[in-house]
Amino acid sequence: MVALLATACSGRIGLALPSTTVKQATTTTTTIAPHHHAVKLLPALRVVGSTLEQSSGKRFVMKGVVVYAVPFYLTNGGEDPGLASVTETAYQGRWAMFARIKSLGFNTIKIPLQSTVYSGDTYGLDGAAAYRARLRAMVNAATTEGLYVVLCWTDSLTEGYSVLTDYATPFPMMKAVEATFANNPGVIYEPYNEPHEISWDQWIVISEKMLAYWRGEIGYHGVLIADTQYWDWSFDPVYVTALLRYDQALLGTPDLLIANHRYPNGNSCFCGSERATWDSLIGQYIGKYPLIGTEYGINDEIGPPELAWGQGLLSYLEDEAIPAGFNGAIMFVWNWQPDEIADPTTGGLTAWGQEIVDTLAKPTAAAASG
Repeated sequence: MVALLATACSGRIGLALPSTTVKQATTTTTTIAPHHHAVKLLPALRVVGSTLEQSSGKRFVMKGVVVYAVPFYLTNGGEDPGLASVTETAYQGRWAMFARIKSLGFNTIKIPLQSTVYSGDTYGLDGAAAYRARLRAMVNAATTEGLYVVLCWTDSLTEGYSVLTDYATPFPMMKAVEATFANNPGVIYEPYNEPHEISWDQWIVISEKMLAYWRGEIGYHGVLIADTQYWDWSFDPVYVTALLRYDQALLGTPDLLIANHRYPNGNSCFCGSERATWDSLIGQYIGKYPLIGTEYGINDEIGPPELAWGQGLLSYLEDEAIPAGFNGAIMFVWNWQPDEIADPTTGGLTAWGQEIVDTLAKPTAAAASG
């Protein structure tokens, strides 16, 4: 398996990348969080038709950010000092970080994971159990601050075509991690980030195997997020319908979101042919399928960061897509250059971060001024 570049957790098309709500709790708090914080449990999420809802039946629109919270990738087969530093900073300052993210109007974070880093203890965190303990501390802090958490495995991003034979590699970690959060309904899972170099016929095979493992071996009946093939840029109603029906056969009713990712890839605005391509591939299916954006950013390796493109995408999501039934968006990335939302030196919002907060997150006036 090749190493994942430090800038990549993303759907940058054409790059040669190196690289529970089921078990619902009956109480509202527990007393296992660090620093004398009680772990507050959020309402469980579920997918009803094409809509993500809380257990009360209220629609829930994800407005989130990717947070590098634990080490998850390798550089040239080994530890990356930059990632080690940023995740250690996040760990030490997790309560303040998540409180700030919540205050800015966000309701969700997404944490990337990778099974090879976990099983190999590449970053010297003292083994798999200690890695899970650190992850538990991060997740408990986030959900206590009122943020839902998406845990996302990035193995498939680094595997390419070999995911067809390696698809089960992260299964043991997935089972252990789900057991860690079995009583926290604020956690949901995205098992295969950006599969690529495979056909739709191959995608449906590994996706069904993933669902069979989560629903059968793990026994998890909560929300799962399925990424489509081609770095999660594509959509095919025939294959997506087949996967939803497979989940329905396993559960009685499907509890599955279908993810989408986007980066500018050389486009300077989300308009014209760029917008027309989106409408053809994704837009026409909003409200008909349980669609959600789980990674959107402005920087790729095809050109410079395109802030104007990001502004256009954000306005479209907030003004058109979400009102039409799109289930929300998770933006890349809180704490890693060059896409950072919060400047790691000053702590202030970058231009990209300010656009996300103003257009998508929309904090209350008190939070914005605080």
